[in-house]
Amino acid sequence: MAQDGIPLIKETVVDISDEEQVITDQLTKGSARLGIVSIVGMPGIGKTTMAWKLFNCPKVLSHFHCRAWCTVSQEYEKKELLLEILGGIHGLNENICQMSKEDLQLKLRQCLLRNKFLIVMDDVWDAGVWNELKISFPDDANGSRVLITSRHHDVALQIEPNGDPHSLRLFSDDESWNLIVGRVFQGESCPEELLLVGKEIAQKCKGLPLAVVAISGLLRRIENSRESWEKIAKSLIAKVMEDPKARCMEILELSYKYLPGYLKPCFIYLGVFLEDKDIPVSKLTRFWLAEGFIHDSELKSLEGIAEGYLMELISRSLVEVSKRRSNGMVKSCRLHDLLRDFCQLKARAENFFQLVTRFDEPYVSFPSSDFGFEFDFGHHSDPVTYEAYRLCIFLKRVHFVVSRPFGLGTRSLIFFPSADSEPRCPYDISFICSNFKLLRVLDFECINLGITFPADISLLVHLRYLAVTGYMQTIPQSIANLQKLETFVVKGLRGLVVLPDTIWHMARLRHLHVNMHVAFKLDDEGLEGCSQLGNLVSFSRLSLSCGEDVESIIKRLPNLQKLRCIFFHPQGSSKNSYQFPRLDFLTHLVSLNVFYYGSAITREFILPSNLRKLTLSNFRLPWSHISTIGRLPNLEVLKLLLGAFEGLTWDMEEEQFKELKFLMLDNLNVSQWNATCDHLPKLQRLVLQNCKDLEEIPYDFADIGTLEVIEVHWCGQSSEESAKWIAEATGDIKVLISSSYFR
Repeated sequence: MAQDGIPLIKETVVDISDEEQVITDQLTKGSARLGIVSIVGMPGIGKTTMAWKLFNCPKVLSHFHCRAWCTVSQEYEKKELLLEILGGIHGLNENICQMSKEDLQLKLRQCLLRNKFLIVMDDVWDAGVWNELKISFPDDANGSRVLITSRHHDVALQIEPNGDPHSLRLFSDDESWNLIVGRVFQGESCPEELLLVGKEIAQKCKGLPLAVVAISGLLRRIENSRESWEKIAKSLIAKVMEDPKARCMEILELSYKYLPGYLKPCFIYLGVFLEDKDIPVSKLTRFWLAEGFIHDSELKSLEGIAEGYLMELISRSLVEVSKRRSNGMVKSCRLHDLLRDFCQLKARAENFFQLVTRFDEPYVSFPSSDFGFEFDFGHHSDPVTYEAYRLCIFLKRVHFVVSRPFGLGTRSLIFFPSADSEPRCPYDISFICSNFKLLRVLDFECINLGITFPADISLLVHLRYLAVTGYMQTIPQSIANLQKLETFVVKGLRGLVVLPDTIWHMARLRHLHVNMHVAFKLDDEGLEGCSQLGNLVSFSRLSLSCGEDVESIIKRLPNLQKLRCIFFHPQGSSKNSYQFPRLDFLTHLVSLNVFYYGSAITREFILPSNLRKLTLSNFRLPWSHISTIGRLPNLEVLKLLLGAFEGLTWDMEEEQFKELKFLMLDNLNVSQWNATCDHLPKLQRLVLQNCKDLEEIPYDFADIGTLEVIEVHWCGQSSEESAKWIAEATGDIKVLISSSYFR
C-alpha cells in the first residue's frame, strides 16, 4: 500500500487495540539501540494491515523523524527495495534512480544518519534480504526501529535471535461478526432477521480476517434477506474445515461463483501480475480491452466501463486499492497473496492462462549462471512448445530468449523478468514473429530490443496491445500494418523516439505512450494528406517545437482526453514564437501535463474549459500569469512543479480556483503565500514538496471546511510548524511530514 492509498470503502477495523498497543510499545519504547520488531502469522491474518495501521498512527508518526515502507516478497530486487525506501525518506530523482546498488546503499545510510527512523519491511520470506540491507540502517542509539512482517516465525528469529516476534491471533467469532456488520451495513445496524444466520457465517470464517473481508464483500452484493444469507451459510457447510486458510479458499471460491460473468475473466486475469507489486490500473484496463473483455456501450467509453469493472471487484473486497490519483481515482491496485494464488489455480483449472516459471521444464534444468548458457542449450534441448491461449512468462531474460519458444495458437504473451531489474542488455526477439503469429497482446516492456525496432513485428497483424523497450530512436513505416492496434507503448532508453507519418493511418489507436519523449516525422509537405487519430484518447510524451505546426498537429487529435507533452523552442527561433499554443479546441481534454524548455512565454495560456487536471513544469512564469489558470471553471487538480512559477510572493485573487480540490507545489522559490480560506473554498488535499523558502502555510486554511490532508515534504521547519498548527486548530486535518533537516 502507498502512503496516499485511501480505500474506496472506508476501512472498518475491528478493535484489536490489545495487540496494537503491544507492538506500538515495542516501536516507541524500550532500548535506544536500533531495534527489530516482527509481526508474524499465517497468510490472510492481517500482518500487512496491522503494520500499515501502525505506520500511520499519530503516536508513531510523531515519534520518528522519517519513515519508509518497502514490500519484499519471495523474489525481490535489492535495488528496487533501496529505491522504495529512499523514495519515502528522501524522495527520488533521475540521478538517484540511475545509481548503482552500492551508491544507493551509501546514499540511504547518509540520509538516515542522526535521524530517528522507522523502516517497514513487509512480507519477508528469508533472512537474506535483511543481511543485504542492514548495512544501510545506522544505529545512532536514538530509538530507530525496523518493523518486519513475515509468515515465518523462524525467519523473524534468524533476523533478531533475541527478539520476541508478535504472532497475530485469529479473530474471535464476535470480532468476525462485528467486522461483517461494519463492512456490509456501513454504520447501520444489522436487521434482526439476519442476526442468527449472520453470526453463523461469521463463525464459519474461522477467525481469519481475509476470509471475513471476502465474505463481507459477497454479502454486500446480494439481497439482504434471510433466504439469501442462509444460502451462503449452507454453501459453507459442505465440508467441516478447521484449517482457516482452507476455509478462506472455500470462501473465495464462493465469491467467485457469485461474480457476474463479465467480471470473472477480468478477475482471473489479475493473476498474471507479479506478487506483492502494484498493478497499474491503466495497464490492467488496456489489457482487458485488448483481450476483448470490455464490450462497447453508447453510454460510457471503453475505459470508463473497464474502470467500472475494477470498482466492482474492489467493492467485493477481491481487489485492494494501493494508490489513488490526485483526483481520487484508483491509480494502482493489488491482490492479496491468497487471492493471487486463487486466480492462478482457477486459471489453470479453466485453461485461462499458463504461467511459465524457472521451476517448469525445461527451465528448471537451466544453469543459474549465464556463462556458456547459449551453447549448452543449443546442443542439448528440444524446442519449447506451448498450446496455451495466454502465456505469462516469469523467467530470466536470457533463458526465455535463448529457448526460442513456440506458441502458434497463443494469443497473449506477457513477460516479467525474474532477475535483473533493468533491461540493459539487448536481445534478439525476431523469433516471436514466426513462432507466435496470432498474438493479440505482446508485452515486452521488460526486454531490451536494442537499437532497431524489429520490423517483423509489423507481421503480427492481430495485435491490439504492443509494449516494447529499447534504444531505438525511430519506428518503421511498416508499423501502420498493425491496423487493429489499440495500445502502443515504447519505453525508449535513449531520449527521443520519432514516429513515422504512417502512424496517422492507425485509426484504431486509443493509447500511444512513448518514454522518454516522442515526435512526429514530417515530410516536406508537412501535414498535408495526414489523417486524424480520431480514437486516440491518451498520448504521452509528445515533444513539440513551439511554432506553426504545433496547433496543426494537435488538431488532428480531436478526441484526446489525456495529454502529457514537452514544449520547447529551438535555438534561433523568433521572438514571436515564444507563445504557448492554443489548446482550447481540444474540447474533450480533461488532463494536461506540460514540461517546458525555453524563454518565458509571451502569451497567456488558452486552455480547454473542460480541463480538470493540470500539471506545469519549468515555465518560470510570474505569479501574475496564474489568473488564467485560476479561471478554468472545472479545474480540480493543479500541480506546479520545478519552477513552473517564479517570484517570492504569491498573492491569490478572489473568484478563482472555485472547484480546486488538490494543490501541489514542488520546487518553487515562493516564500510568502498570501491567501485565505475563500481563495480555495473546496480544497481537500495540499501537498508541498521542496519549497524550502516558504515561510508558512496561510493559517486561514484552518477554516477551509473541506480540507482533509496537508503534506509537507522536505520543506523548511516553519512550513512544518504552520501545518501542525492548522491541524491542531481544527482537530480533524491529517498532516504528513518528511523532514529534510536533522531534529
